[in-house]
Amino acid sequence: MLQRLRGLSTFKRGFASTFTLDVLGRAMSAVTLVLLLRALSVEGFAFVILLLSIGQFMGSAATGGLRMRYVRTQAERVSRELDEPSSFYLTLRGGVILIVVAAALGFLGATLIDVGTSRERAVMALIATTYTLGHASVELSAVHYQAHVAFVRAGVLTSLRSFVQLVPAIAATMGLLTTGPAVGTAFAIGVCCLGLATAGPLAWSTRKSVADREGRFGFGRESATLTLFSIASAGRAYINIFLVAALLDDTAVTVYGAATRYISVVMGPVPALVSVMRVRTAQSDMVDSHATQLRLMTDWARRSALPLVATLGAAAIAAPFLIPVIDAGKYPETVPVFEIMLVMAFAQLIALPTPSLLLTQNRYSTLAWIDVATVAANVVLGIAVAPP
Repeated sequence: MLQRLRGLSTFKRGFASTFTLDVLGRAMSAVTLVLLLRALSVEGFAFVILLLSIGQFMGSAATGGLRMRYVRTQAERVSRELDEPSSFYLTLRGGVILIVVAAALGFLGATLIDVGTSRERAVMALIATTYTLGHASVELSAVHYQAHVAFVRAGVLTSLRSFVQLVPAIAATMGLLTTGPAVGTAFAIGVCCLGLATAGPLAWSTRKSVADREGRFGFGRESATLTLFSIASAGRAYINIFLVAALLDDTAVTVYGAATRYISVVMGPVPALVSVMRVRTAQSDMVDSHATQLRLMTDWARRSALPLVATLGAAAIAAPFLIPVIDAGKYPETVPVFEIMLVMAFAQLIALPTPSLLLTQNRYSTLAWIDVATVAANVVLGIAVAPP
């Protein structure tokens, strides 16, 4: 019993430190958003939004499965005190290979359907691939620290990434960077350097790890299944911004992109909660007991319902007053889009432990089919309501 209380205390402290550092990172991201909204043209800000969306989508789709397997297996090994070598190097190498392949396929697809000019495609592909490699390396380093219950290190790392992206935004307000591609290039170089500095030493120290049943390149049957799930999950998360870009104009991309950034600020504790939840649900006591899993899910829904209604309701009331101040009244359409997103945020937050628990139960296909259905519904509705 005492050991269990200590474990809970560790995760409470982990959440507190992760949440604090995540709030710091999100505050910097919010400042970055405001500065870029004011400094860049509609086309420039739309370029940055698309770059971040493409980079984060490619990173999540290509390497999310590898990261999920890594944090699940590594956290269980740590909790069971198993003396086994880390597979960080193999996981990083597999992720790099998948990102390069995904970038090549994406560039080929954009060429075949003739999206933009050849120069525009090449510039976006180069910047997005560089950004994705850095972003994914930082994410893998962060989940490595989380798996080892070093939540402060993970939080500091993600906060540093936000700071790296804040610097180009400040430069844009000073007139040093005046276009979307210039800001995007600065983002990509900064995040890639941070990824190299953090993931490089970890990869070097584990480079002699012996390949396990996941194969020579750290990619096998379980990773393939999780990667398919990650593609579906990333599609659900990013399909709307891509639909807006394909069916509407740059102003619509800016409005929708700004609304998604605002909602990410409101949902500040979510990444911290998800990070701690994934590690917590991979612990041995949770893996071995379905009753413990069910209790976690029901307790969360019961305790979080009223605080969520109060917080999201306050955000909806404040939006018509605060958003025009933030964007200097340039994009009034952002307010209703943001308020609709708050409703979807409530549904996601009330069921927050469910995805992690389904992963613990190895029910990847259930999650994947939910995401596929969501993507299909969004595509059909988006096409149906888009203006001719």
